[in-house]
Amino acid sequence: MKRCLFIINPSSGQRSLQNSLDKLIGQLIIKQLVNHVDIFYTAKKDDGYYKALKCDEKNYDFIVVVGGDGTINEVISGMVESHKTIPLCILAAGTVNDFANYLNLPTSINDICDMISNFHTVCCDVGKVDNHYFMNVAAGGMFSDVSFTVSKADKKRLGPLAYYLSGLTNLPSQLNTNINLKIILDDVNVIEEEAKMFMITNTNRVGGFENIIPLADIQDGLLDLIIIKKCSVTDLVALSKDYILKKHANSPFISYFQAKKIEIYSKQEVLLDIDGEQGSPLPATIQVVSQAVNILIPI
Repeated sequence: MKRCLFIINPSSGQRSLQNSLDKLIGQLIIKQLVNHVDIFYTAKKDDGYYKALKCDEKNYDFIVVVGGDGTINEVISGMVESHKTIPLCILAAGTVNDFANYLNLPTSINDICDMISNFHTVCCDVGKVDNHYFMNVAAGGMFSDVSFTVSKADKKRLGPLAYYLSGLTNLPSQLNTNINLKIILDDVNVIEEEAKMFMITNTNRVGGFENIIPLADIQDGLLDLIIIKKCSVTDLVALSKDYILKKHANSPFISYFQAKKIEIYSKQEVLLDIDGEQGSPLPATIQVVSQAVNILIPI
């Protein structure tokens, strides 16, 4: 039997998973999958990071994180920063849960118990932005601030709809966004582009939309950069149609690159969205950290 640490954000999402945790922990014990459980509740920003950073992995066989993309980011950042190698079990309890959905992680108690029983892991890359890490995306420009400007109350009350409503409310200003970018890939290739937005991703899901970046892979040792170029509203509508038809990667309004290191600069002030949380403004140096964390996944 195993020992585990639960790191739980009690305010993430709409609390459906949090409300089932007592039953889940009971099933883990009844099925003799674990014989020792420690529980830590986050109360403020970075609590998950510091708990994962400072806990002694010799005391546990795996860590369980319960929360949304921001909480998952904190825990993974703490584990990577402290070079922990024990597996992480992700129980997605947020509003969008891009990373968990990319890995097809289970949400039912029986399926979660099966995953822990099988104890199958995948070693994943992470992205690093200066001194911060991300599992899913670092983005800037049009609509990239929606995830961290929507209130927690609206996220709980409306779920993903809160993001769409916020985007529609600010649609005119978002559509007028244009940023002048200078990007250096792997210290060699220099790109200059006037753009609506950019995304640097580790997976193919962003903001609840899947296959935005079809070639993204969390084990390839590369980050994927997609740039939506400056274009008209009509062109954006055409690009949306291309996405629905799964041919947006070939759009003339898209530039796509892969690299291990991406330096990005802008003449305008651009705040980064890092896994749904507000990051620092550009410039930024973004790098891949290969095979940085072990994640439990279903067989």
